[in-house]
Amino acid sequence: MDISDNTYDSQQSGGGGGGGVGGTPQQQQMQCDSGVTFGPQQSFDGSHGPLGGPIPLPAPPQNYDKGRSNAAVDFDSLLLQQFSCLGTRDHEDLIEQFHSLMNNQMNKDAARFFLEMSNWNLQTAVGCYLDFCNGQTLPSMKLMQEQQPNVQQMAWRLQNNGSQTWPNGCYLMSNSQIRRLEMPPLRPGDTCEVVADICTHEPIVWRLCTPYGEYFGDSLCMVAPGMFNSHEELNQRLAQLAVNEQNPAQCPQVNIVISERME
Repeated sequence: MDISDNTYDSQQSGGGGGGGVGGTPQQQQMQCDSGVTFGPQQSFDGSHGPLGGPIPLPAPPQNYDKGRSNAAVDFDSLLLQQFSCLGTRDHEDLIEQFHSLMNNQMNKDAARFFLEMSNWNLQTAVGCYLDFCNGQTLPSMKLMQEQQPNVQQMAWRLQNNGSQTWPNGCYLMSNSQIRRLEMPPLRPGDTCEVVADICTHEPIVWRLCTPYGEYFGDSLCMVAPGMFNSHEELNQRLAQLAVNEQNPAQCPQVNIVISERME
């Protein structure tokens, strides 16, 4: 698969379906805390699938204690205190701040969407997110197997380990890659295989996203053998890649293929 172009068009039927916000908006606490064969496969074309609809936001930081929401911790007040310290109107700075407030659990397109919808008012954008994500349930994914079948490729087997089928329009993305690959709508228990050519210049981290830009499941990390001298050095670099903005046009692009396996 040649992914050097910047084409990202949806041809999947029903791709990008999403839901809206139910109920009346009200003040609330933060609630959103190839050559490899594994078995019989059918080919899945994952070369397209745009964002198709409103973009919800991820769960709040994991250290938020819901049990203390009405006692020692007033989360709304903490947010307002943070907003009062943010004086920038630069759009890219606002995207970074929104991304940070949401614990980096979404892609930058999701952050941009809510800010644009809120006329670039950070406080309003966060409020819209809280309203939207209330009651939302993320899909589930478990990385079952990671291997290097040859010196040129890495392979991963992913499983839907949840109780619901993945919605149409979920996709695999990396901050360093131009192409986004649409995932098959896996039923509970089903698996798919992802095979990519190894990049020897820089680690690449892929994440699964809902049609609206929320990350879910385990990360897929590609690290060429011998690239780092120690695990500590590798972990530091991966942590940087998780938060730093990258320009895909200046990064090496790799071939990647997704195939679905029906259980």
